[in-house]
Amino acid sequence: MKLNFWAVSKRTKKRLKLFFVIMSLSGGMLAAAEARYAVLRLYGIEIDPRGILSEQVVWGTVKPSQEKVWILFWLSKEEYCRNIEAYYPVNLRMELSGWGKFRLEVLPLEAAFRMYWGGRFWYVSADGRMWLSSLRENSFTSSEKADALPMLSWSTDRETPADLSDEHGNVFHSSLPLQKIKLWHENLKALGWSERVKFIQAGFREGNNVVRLIFYGPDGGNGANIMLPDDPGEWQTSGLAIKKIYPDLSKISPDVLIDATYKDKILVKNKVQ
Repeated sequence: MKLNFWAVSKRTKKRLKLFFVIMSLSGGMLAAAEARYAVLRLYGIEIDPRGILSEQVVWGTVKPSQEKVWILFWLSKEEYCRNIEAYYPVNLRMELSGWGKFRLEVLPLEAAFRMYWGGRFWYVSADGRMWLSSLRENSFTSSEKADALPMLSWSTDRETPADLSDEHGNVFHSSLPLQKIKLWHENLKALGWSERVKFIQAGFREGNNVVRLIFYGPDGGNGANIMLPDDPGEWQTSGLAIKKIYPDLSKISPDVLIDATYKDKILVKNKVQ
């Protein structure tokens, strides 16, 4: 006697038939309720705090299908946040606050330092995102700490910090050596130079990356120039030696370059030569 494992009993057939009937009825009732009462509609997005992003920005980024079925919006919330973050210097957090209702937390980015590159001034966050300092939305960002630090000037001889041609929007992900730049600033603070340096110029010379510090002059213009290695680990030794030789850098002519990129020696050159 052969056993047919694919055979379905009459009782099972009845149960399956009943299941499909119930599903069809449920689907029909849900469709009717949606058509009349819009039960799946996206009811609201609460912006917290208000005033940073407009209602037009928040709702204009929602797709029509997501507005009709809020579950689709919930499943695409990360993409939705990324789309807005590409144009505004903010971090967004989305959470469900009720049936078809959401809360959007808006956190303005904090600038870690300022940078001059490509003929324009930029703010750069601690995670490497960069945006123009002229953006209107900068009135909501925190830039006090960055404005108090020396301006970083990134030379065109260096690796491009961001490929603007491949990205859309106003906020770009940079490839800057963030840890190294952070150590540059920490070294300046340790040497007591942070408030005296006007520019940190990241440049390139004779096949090597170098950093030039331009100090404030007595009149607020450009003053002393010090050339240092790119490696921040070498700054302390060179910096202390320079401070011993020149206790008051404000008295040094801006036409003089103190070159500390060589091992075991510091050269003083005339920039005009």
